[in-house]
Amino acid sequence: MIRNFPALSPVFVLLASMFAVPAMAQAPSDAERQQELLQIWYEIREGVAENGDADAKYDVGVANFISRGTPQDKGRAATWFQRAADRGHAGAHYYLGYIYAAGDGRDPDPVKSQEHYLRAAELGHADAQYLIGIRYANGEGLARDGAEAAKWMARAADKGVAGAQYYMGQLREMGQPGVARPDTAAAMRLYREAADQGHVAARNRLGELYFSGRGGIRRDLEEAYLWFTLAENDERVDAVSRRMNRSQLAAANDRVEAHLAELTR
Repeated sequence: MIRNFPALSPVFVLLASMFAVPAMAQAPSDAERQQELLQIWYEIREGVAENGDADAKYDVGVANFISRGTPQDKGRAATWFQRAADRGHAGAHYYLGYIYAAGDGRDPDPVKSQEHYLRAAELGHADAQYLIGIRYANGEGLARDGAEAAKWMARAADKGVAGAQYYMGQLREMGQPGVARPDTAAAMRLYREAADQGHVAARNRLGELYFSGRGGIRRDLEEAYLWFTLAENDERVDAVSRRMNRSQLAAANDRVEAHLAELTR
């Protein structure tokens, strides 16, 4: 027996379509989801920061400075950085050093900038140590002092700052009265550490030392070719190539490929 169902009323059809809308709505995009998560993260970190956590104060400062989960407000960022710095946060001191140097969130104040950079360096911030080293070396805002420059550069180099490793490599290669005696082998190790991070000047210096064989370093045209190639110094690559036979050149290119593979692992 076939039953005849009554026709659906217009009101029922309208209600059914209304309840079907959410299921048919477009899902939020990945960017929207990411923004929602960042906003939640910010609210959580702000709450932790209000309870006194120095790392959270720093995170909230960064978030306000670069607009991460909250609108950009560099003045507010500086306030949070100061709160973190008051609790001995090295990164917050470093940010404040920049803010007062550039006048980006606070009025420019070179004296305060220097104080914050120096405090960050004292607390172990590697980039601040490198910056203070440069300033002592060049007499920028600080009295020129080779020993102080070497002290801060050495600390930054130990933490893996490529520019500091290159500076200390030069210092060890050339020597400096009252600071260090020449030591080419030690210089090569420092140049290599910087070069492996992509420091172009360090790569060129390794190439020159291997090409010339000075300072007790055995001349090695294949190594010179390697470092000049990595430095993209075509002129020096050509100069080395002219002194190599086909076998040496093939071996040198193999070294380049092997080294690039090692760096990308």
